[in-house]
Amino acid sequence: MTTDNATTPPAAPASLSPAPDRRRSLAGPAAAASLAVAALCLGSAADWLAERTAALRHETIWLTQNAAMQAGEAKLAASLFSIDPDERRRLRLTATAYCPDCLADEDGPQLSALGAPVRAGRTVAVSRDLRRLLGRTVYIEGFGVRVVEDLMHPRFAGRMDLCLPGKRQALDFGVQNLDVVVLD
Repeated sequence: MTTDNATTPPAAPASLSPAPDRRRSLAGPAAAASLAVAALCLGSAADWLAERTAALRHETIWLTQNAAMQAGEAKLAASLFSIDPDERRRLRLTATAYCPDCLADEDGPQLSALGAPVRAGRTVAVSRDLRRLLGRTVYIEGFGVRVVEDLMHPRFAGRMDLCLPGKRQALDFGVQNLDVVVLD
């Protein structure tokens, strides 16, 4: 019996080489799964990117507002606590007086706008339009050198209030127009 085994190659076992039909049938689901995973990754990356963009937008707005506020505060502080070189250092103000004992309450001594206790013979309060003088040393005609440590009620303008030791002295002082020289 002669066989043609020499001309035909031996058949490969079925488990080693899949049939061409089987490869095509696996390629479709694998490609679909691969596309699904890629779409899922792109979707979560897009979500992350959208969240990060919103966070960066929020941070940018916050930083811009913060910078604007700091610039505004710096400008306000400059206007509050500086005297322009061109501005006159000699002022004519309406002056009144008060005594710290009249203002004291049960919690202790009256505190000034700078947070220090009000002291007779030292403390001067000025109207809010002169708040740039806070902390400055001034010479007041007839009273000598004082420190501007307090602010008056907002309803007053162009005024100062001298802190005197007693109620009688404050009442006797009345209302006067005095020259004030800013020393520093």
